[in-house]
Amino acid sequence: MHLNYDYKQKEKRNGTSYIKVRDKEENALFEAEHKGNQVVLTTYWRNEKTTCFSMPVELV
Repeated sequence: MHLNYDYKQKEKRNGTSYIKVRDKEENALFEAEHKGNQVVLTTYWRNEKTTCFSMPVELV
């Protein structure tokens, strides 16, 4: 079994950090972004935003 994932950890210009994990075969993307006292989790599948929710940092 071969996993074809791409992992990137970056920082935006405004100082928020985020992580991207892309499944190259399915063209799916998972993003986790730290915004102030919240973490925003977003999933994309075939370039469409499918899920987005946020939670307090204390729960992570």
